[in-house]
Amino acid sequence: MTPDNPEGLIVLPIVGIGGIGKTALAQLIYNDPIAKSKFDNRIWIWVSNNLDAVKLTKEMLDFFAQEKCVGMTNLSRLQEILVTHVTSKRTLLILDDVWGDIDDCRWNKLLAPLRSDNAKGNMVIVTTRKLSVAKRIGTVEHINLGRLQDDDFWLFFKACAFGDETYKEHGNLTIIGQKIATNLQGNPLAAQTAGMLLREHLTTDHWGNILKNEKWKSLQLNGRIMHALKLSYDELPYYLQQCFLYCSIFPNNHQFLSSELVYIWISQGFVKCCNSTERLEEIGQNYITDLLNSGFFKQVETKDPTVGYQTFYVMLALMHDFARLVSGAECAATDDLCCTEVLPTIRHLSILTYSSYPEDKCGNIPRNERFEEKMQRVVNSTRKLRTLVLIGKYDNFLLKYLQGIFQKAQNLRVLQISEACAGFGYSAFSLVNSTHVRYLKLGTKVWPGDLSKFYHLQVLDMVLDRNSTVPIGINNLISLRHLIASKTVYSSISNIGKMTSLQELHDFNCTSFKIAQLQSMSELSQLGVSQLENVITREDAYGAKLREKSHLEKLHLSWEYTLPQGEYGIDMSSELSSDAVETGASKEVLEGLEPHPNLKHLHISGYPSGTSPDWLVRTVSVTCLQTLHLEDCRELQVLPSLERLPLLTKLKLRNMCKVREVTIPSLEELVLINLPKLERCSCSLVRDLNSSLRVLTIEGCRVLEVFPLFESCEKLNIEQKSWLSNLSVLTIHDCPQLIVSNPLPPSSSTRELSIARVSTLPNMEASSSAKLTIGIVRMPLCTFHDEDSNALTKLDDKILLFHNLGGLTCK
Repeated sequence: MTPDNPEGLIVLPIVGIGGIGKTALAQLIYNDPIAKSKFDNRIWIWVSNNLDAVKLTKEMLDFFAQEKCVGMTNLSRLQEILVTHVTSKRTLLILDDVWGDIDDCRWNKLLAPLRSDNAKGNMVIVTTRKLSVAKRIGTVEHINLGRLQDDDFWLFFKACAFGDETYKEHGNLTIIGQKIATNLQGNPLAAQTAGMLLREHLTTDHWGNILKNEKWKSLQLNGRIMHALKLSYDELPYYLQQCFLYCSIFPNNHQFLSSELVYIWISQGFVKCCNSTERLEEIGQNYITDLLNSGFFKQVETKDPTVGYQTFYVMLALMHDFARLVSGAECAATDDLCCTEVLPTIRHLSILTYSSYPEDKCGNIPRNERFEEKMQRVVNSTRKLRTLVLIGKYDNFLLKYLQGIFQKAQNLRVLQISEACAGFGYSAFSLVNSTHVRYLKLGTKVWPGDLSKFYHLQVLDMVLDRNSTVPIGINNLISLRHLIASKTVYSSISNIGKMTSLQELHDFNCTSFKIAQLQSMSELSQLGVSQLENVITREDAYGAKLREKSHLEKLHLSWEYTLPQGEYGIDMSSELSSDAVETGASKEVLEGLEPHPNLKHLHISGYPSGTSPDWLVRTVSVTCLQTLHLEDCRELQVLPSLERLPLLTKLKLRNMCKVREVTIPSLEELVLINLPKLERCSCSLVRDLNSSLRVLTIEGCRVLEVFPLFESCEKLNIEQKSWLSNLSVLTIHDCPQLIVSNPLPPSSSTRELSIARVSTLPNMEASSSAKLTIGIVRMPLCTFHDEDSNALTKLDDKILLFHNLGGLTCK
């Protein structure tokens, strides 16, 4: 309750879905004896969706008994009166249940009295369901209320059911109660509702019947809970309600890639374009952001060993149940465990088979006749179907029921089959009416027959063998916006230039096709061009018309040129002749591939010339560039002036044999790997770089001695506690000359720390809040700085300070 800066106004948002306990937490703070002692004035205002400064200021004045402002509508006069009450006094203001989006002008006007010259040490606590509101108004990190942890929720559940969280009687009820509590998904309001029902009869029969009859499902969506969720839902515009309810066909806790979800919404016609300059995909991504900010989705990050960290979106469990209840007439999900009736009105259906068709020890899938009977009833209700999603394995007996759905559902727009059984082939696929299909995702490794008839298809997502033969006529899919397949598929499509609606072309191989085919593909947002050594002149390169592709955001240009493999630090350029590739021609070709100024991400690999293209040097050419990745450019010695790129946030340099110095702008991510001649890195904005940097990787820079952020904090004029305080990933490998003068601070934001093969290991200040993975490979003794002592101690003495240590690798 004591702000770090008592002179300024502190605004603390509390965010969470309806019923999660935001108001309850604010009440605890408001009524806490410490709050009463620290604040002279305490004011509680319920806001809802009406941020009317006059109305709210009047309500604030109502807390001062002597003030009567009936009929007064002049805001300036009202605020003058309020200032007299808050001057030289500390005020705690609770603004409960702020719904509507807030503009800065109205917000600042409302809080002006608390920011007046003589108003010191004031605090505002705002409860809101919208993350966007919290981010806009908060002056400190917001509190995000999620579900209660299992142990805490069990205590709360006991208090609701028995009247006492420490109640130890009724041992038999404990087992049943824990099962019910698990199904309430950590929601406090659900626990209160359930507790009232359970408390009626403290008997195993009563509790067992509630569990057996699954009354807990309705408990979560009854009374106050339903009201709270419906209020949030009703606030959404219709197009967001439509998108949100659609997601209920997927399993609970299903992780969505944003692109996949947006493509499906577009295929159903849910995403509307307001003007010609906006792309449907961008609008759809805004829909996801709106649902996230409104509390209907949450964001999760997982690390994949091949692609690194990925962001997914998940429907909150309570929201998922709510969506299924509201959308029951049009959306359904069915499996062997769920008795959901599929109504004839259903438009969107998912069939979940993972519980119905478990593999035996030999990998075989046994027949499930009970599920087949259920599927027979489903087939009869699919005439209006527009979406069919099949998740899980199945056998050939079930396939005939799928074929029945294909025949009945003549208006399918979305067809997603995660895995295809052995019998799924041309005959089954031929039953699908191709007229309306917009989205097709198949888990088959062979092409499913004649795709060219799907002339309205917008998305094709297939897992194919590398040697699969691309069917003739696929280039007739002129409406196709997204082809999700391996690079070999792209390079095997003849006359791919006819597919003018494509937005991603990850590998255009200049060995197979003339680069001029790209000329008409004006919708591309991502493009990879390989084997550029086959393009000879600037005029040929200019024929691709990259300069005219205003939607192009991500570009990868590649020459087939690979540096010899070797350990970090070998000067591999000495093993190659500079005449191995005609460097002058490559410079001209790269000049002809000048992109549109809207380009955001540029990756150049294998470029054999020693000179950067003029368009990368000119400030007016690629001013929107956010990521620059240069790789295997063996002759390039001098990099373009990166400080001229105002929006650059990520810089990656890999296998750059002749680069001796890098000037670093203010970045979020810096990766330097295998730069054997790099001696120094410089930066004119060290303080900005210190606060902005999130990821720092330096590997194989064996002669690097100078790195601006590794000098002492005193020299950099940076407080020790602020040094690299936002860093989440730090990797230093094979840099024997590099010295870090400051102790490494594993803060709460740090998730990976790896230091390997260095001659001088930096000290580390351990933090109990750090979540770290430390890899220590052939290195001297690791030391830590103890805050309570100036002594240095061994790793094994201090390792226990990393309470949340994820892993420790020693080789």
